[in-house]
Amino acid sequence: MRRESLSLSLNKVSSEFVALVYVVLGVADLGFSLVAFRLGISEGNPFLALMERYGLFVPTKLLLTVVAAALIGLLYPRAARVKLLCWSALMAMAAVDVYHIVSLNARLC
Repeated sequence: MRRESLSLSLNKVSSEFVALVYVVLGVADLGFSLVAFRLGISEGNPFLALMERYGLFVPTKLLLTVVAAALIGLLYPRAARVKLLCWSALMAMAAVDVYHIVSLNARLC
């Protein structure tokens, strides 16, 4: 019964909204990363760290965010399992943003 109510709740949320929330969280992650770079903190993701070395961090991060949001927008309406995967991606991005906030706060205080 609980699984069914979760599925019904997820059906009420549009794919556009979920994709937009992902973009907001991704842009927040980008902003927090740029602040961290100015404080001397390096990127934790090896691929993005490589892009940072070549001056391509911002365009790469934006491209990855837009592609992920587009995939979320396209795939979200497909099935309940896809919806759960999309919400998991949102939770992961939110967790990364919270990590940035906590880490930056600890560094600045």
